[in-house]
This record gives sequence, structure tokens and C-alpha cells, in this order.
Amino acid sequence: MWLQVAVGVALGYIGYRIYRRIREMLPPGTGRDSRPLSEPESLVQDPVCGTYIPRRNALKTVKDGQEYFFCSEGCLMRFRRQEKTG
Repeated sequence: MWLQVAVGVALGYIGYRIYRRIREMLPPGTGRDSRPLSEPESLVQDPVCGTYIPRRNALKTVKDGQEYFFCSEGCLMRFRRQEKTG
């Protein structure tokens, strides 16, 4: 009797682990209990290196009323140096 219970619990655990592994491999937004995917992030382009980055992650500065976005502190500093010399 106890052996049957132990085998049942072990098989249940193995089944659960397989289920979780499969769920991890599925793309987000799939499945019955998933919520709708959010709106795609808006991307901005770094004027120094040309990299596109999500707006919420970008560093920002304003020059003459114009917003500029940067991927890193290095690009921001390079922009400011060019601003002073140019």
C-alpha cells in the first residue's frame, strides 16, 4: 500500500516537472491562463552610435528643446563633448 502511494507521488512529481519544463519553453502570451501581451515598446535611436534602445531604458538629455536618447553614459558624454566643440 505505501509503495503504491510513494510511486503515485513520484509519478505525480515527475509529471509536474515535465509540465513546468514545457511551460517554460512556450513563448510568453500563450496558454489559457495568460494575459494579453502588452503594447510593444517604443524604440529610440542613439544619435552617437546609431543603436536602437527601448525608450524607458535610454538616458535622455534635452538640447534646444529637442530630446536626445542614448544607450550608455559613454555615448551621452561623447554627445556633450561634441556639443561643446561643434
